[in-house]
Amino acid sequence: MVGVLEPIIFTLKEEGDMKDLIVPKEFIRDIDFHGGHLMVYIRVTGPDTGKVTDFFNDCEGKSFHIETTENQGDEISDEFILTSIYQDEGPPLSVDIDSEPPMIRAILDFERK
Repeated sequence: MVGVLEPIIFTLKEEGDMKDLIVPKEFIRDIDFHGGHLMVYIRVTGPDTGKVTDFFNDCEGKSFHIETTENQGDEISDEFILTSIYQDEGPPLSVDIDSEPPMIRAILDFERK
């Protein structure tokens, strides 16, 4: 697995508006960039899980500007199209005293524009 040296900044450009999502490097579990294809595996725990879900909801086929630096020092700063997304939320919220915090796993596949 490959990580990043700095947060990943996702910028969604839509109808003249721009929205940013900054994902700290601690939440990036894997990143793979080769041949114009970018795959990012994110795992977020705690109260910010909804930000990831809301930001990427209904975004397949939309254009993003993505910026970060991989562990090897290679910079990524380009326009990409989100080709597919897999999101898995868990553990379920419950009324148990020792319940685990909410979590989301997202696997994002992008193609260079």
